[in-house]
Amino acid sequence: MKPTGSDVETARLLARDLGVELEIVQTTGANRIPFLQTGKADIVVSSLSVTPEREKVIDFSVPYAHILSVIAGPKPVGIKGFEDLAGKRVASTRGTTNDKLATEAAKDAQIVRFDDDATLITAVTSGQVDIVATSPALVKTMRENAPQRDIEVKFVMKGFPLGIGMRKGEPRLQKWINDWIQANTANGQLTAIHKKFHG
Repeated sequence: MKPTGSDVETARLLARDLGVELEIVQTTGANRIPFLQTGKADIVVSSLSVTPEREKVIDFSVPYAHILSVIAGPKPVGIKGFEDLAGKRVASTRGTTNDKLATEAAKDAQIVRFDDDATLITAVTSGQVDIVATSPALVKTMRENAPQRDIEVKFVMKGFPLGIGMRKGEPRLQKWINDWIQANTANGQLTAIHKKFHG
């Protein structure tokens, strides 16, 4: 039951190269930025997409990966765009970009919010909800956990660059992380981590 995934491996590599011991702080989508602002976490490596709203309150590194926000559901369910979500229940993780995009674009859908990805995955794999606004990596996990549900990506809502988040006013840390990302992108380590989990 150890934490795993591309975020965890990226954080491990960063901590090793920074020469510090990694302490993982468990978060939900909604509390990633508050944890940073209140000092409960020093940096955020947690599928944090760079958005103009977030850039107003925290600083970001240069992008280290890209992530897609998608709508997914069982193969037999015909969904090609937001208009097909009218009157349907759509699950998402509270406080995430996926939640925001689905809420804004699927105006006639009922958005069902879960506090974390683990609860969201359980809800979809157990059949509590059929349609989900999430990332391709979580769709893959849902397929592995419940192949009989035959969950597939229906359409891409949007693509985002992922950045490492930090508090405002830490230029030395931001520069170190930016240099680190550029070096580990050039040597292929960050790409290898991302491909391992996201294909």
